[in-house]
Amino acid sequence: MTEKQKQKIWNFKDTNLQQWQHERTIVENELSNNQSMFCVCGKLATGFHEMNCRKFNDKVDIETLKRLKL
Repeated sequence: MTEKQKQKIWNFKDTNLQQWQHERTIVENELSNNQSMFCVCGKLATGFHEMNCRKFNDKVDIETLKRLKL
């Protein structure tokens, strides 16, 4: 994730935290349910792993940015 994307996230969270959390939860559930048994990083996709996986969370954040058109 680039610094520009991180800055967009922080700015949006400062102004619209509820909208960010709502949209991010939707994206996270969709990505988690669409994957088979493996995470985007290649490891076994458990709920605990996805919650702590940097690559998975970066993908969720980037997709959330796209959907919010930021």
